[in-house]
Amino acid sequence: MNKKAQSISIIVFFVLMVGIFITSIIVLRVTNSILTPFQNQIGNISAPAGAVVGEIHNNLYRWWDIFVMLLFFINVILLFVSAFLIDIHPAFVLVYVISIFFLFIMGNYALNLLDSVWNGMATSTENAQTPIQRFIINHFMFIMLGIVILSGIIMYAKFKLGVGSGPPA
Repeated sequence: MNKKAQSISIIVFFVLMVGIFITSIIVLRVTNSILTPFQNQIGNISAPAGAVVGEIHNNLYRWWDIFVMLLFFINVILLFVSAFLIDIHPAFVLVYVISIFFLFIMGNYALNLLDSVWNGMATSTENAQTPIQRFIINHFMFIMLGIVILSGIIMYAKFKLGVGSGPPA
């Protein structure tokens, strides 16, 4: 069993979330650039049809924001499950701590990149359409800190209880 997988799973979690946020703004930007002119054109022909397209557009971005939030929570749950299922040898706690340290150092740079991509591509429309994602991005380091603390508590409890199939004592 790969005992270093816990620290790797946190790094993968971080990279996946940054990728999801970047993909999210690209999808919203493309959707808005297609549906907004279409809604205006179809609204000139038939007002009820324009209203229906507008409702579809509104539902799409509401559900998209919820979908990204659900992906975030699924990643968190998988991270906690991996923290619980992995046996910890005392030597790998050091690997975990070092990788978390680098995660927070590199995470700042990745968040700055994400912020510049988001602000470069997102208009006020996309920002208004994704309040949950904006909250997560604005508080991402605090959320990551909480997740790391909780996964560390889970791993510490597992280690202290001696539960699992780790090396013989």
